[in-house]
Amino acid sequence: MNIRYEKEGMAIDSLEAWKELGNPKKDNQWKEGRSARLMAELAIERKPEFAKRVSDLLAECGIAEQDFVCEPEAATGLGEGMCRGGARKHDLLMRGNDCVIGIEAKVSELFGEEIGKRLKSEKGNESNRAKCLTERLTPEKNQDEVSGIGYQLFTAARGTMCAALKHGMDKCIMLVITFKGNVEKEKNYDANCEKNAKDFDDFLKATGADGNGRIVRDISGKDISCWIKHIDVTV
Repeated sequence: MNIRYEKEGMAIDSLEAWKELGNPKKDNQWKEGRSARLMAELAIERKPEFAKRVSDLLAECGIAEQDFVCEPEAATGLGEGMCRGGARKHDLLMRGNDCVIGIEAKVSELFGEEIGKRLKSEKGNESNRAKCLTERLTPEKNQDEVSGIGYQLFTAARGTMCAALKHGMDKCIMLVITFKGNVEKEKNYDANCEKNAKDFDDFLKATGADGNGRIVRDISGKDISCWIKHIDVTV
C-alpha cells in the first residue's frame, strides 16, 4: 500500500511541512501530546504502522487494499438538503481507488457540543442543519433520544459520505482515532474520554448500523455505504 500526503498540490513529507500546510487554523491545537500533532506523527513518523492499520481496517470492512492520496484539514461540504452552513474539515481525508476514509483524531477533545443544544439554538432558524443531520443519519430516533451525542459525529459521518460522492465513489469509512498513553492530559481527561466513548457507541446504535458498523444513506440520489469505526493508537 502506498500512502502519500499533499495539500493544494504540494507534497507533505515531514512534520514541518504538515504544520505549514495542514495545521489546524488554531495554533494552540498543534502541540506535543495533542491530537493534531499526534495524527501527523502517526502518518509521517510511524507510516508503516499507519499503513498496517489502514490495511486491517479495509479488510475488516471487506474493501480491497488500495493506495491513498491524503489531505490534512480537507474541507467537504455536507451536500444537498443540509441547509446553509460551511464545510466541515476532516483531520485527514484519504482518497483511494474506490473508497475514501475520513479521520477524526482525538486525545480527549469532546465531539463538540451535544447535538441537542445545537437543535435548541437553531430552532426556528431556516438553516437548521442539526435537524437535517438527525433526520438523515438517525431517522428511527426522535431528537430527544440523540440529544446527548456530540455534533461532530454527525458532521463527520455525513461529510465522509459526501466526500465519497464528490470523488465518484460509493464506499467510505468514517474513522475515529483516539490516542492513548503518553499524551497531554487535560483537567477533565478521564471524564472526556468516557464521554467520547459513550457518544461513539450511542451514535453507532442510533444510526442503526449493522454488526460491522455499516450504514447506507442516500446522498443526492446515490446510495453511499459508510462504515463507522474507531481505533485506539498507543503513543
